[in-house]
Amino acid sequence: MRQDGSPPEKNSGLVGYFSRVSHPSQVAMLGRITVEILRQDRRLTRTAVCLKLIGRLDASDNHEEQHHLRELLGMLFMR
Repeated sequence: MRQDGSPPEKNSGLVGYFSRVSHPSQVAMLGRITVEILRQDRRLTRTAVCLKLIGRLDASDNHEEQHHLRELLGMLFMR
């Protein structure tokens, strides 16, 4: 239940974000990032996912991986 008394939207927040990802390599990448965050005993938040994506984008030399990371970041900020 949200603070305004209305029920949460079905596809809002990270749930909505994860549901929009369909490319197998993007799904696998988000899975690895999610596991990393949870193993660090951190909360799985939009900010945590965003920081991990940016870190991987910065470290990546693979153009295809960079493309997938940019798409994931773009989806993260779409509403």
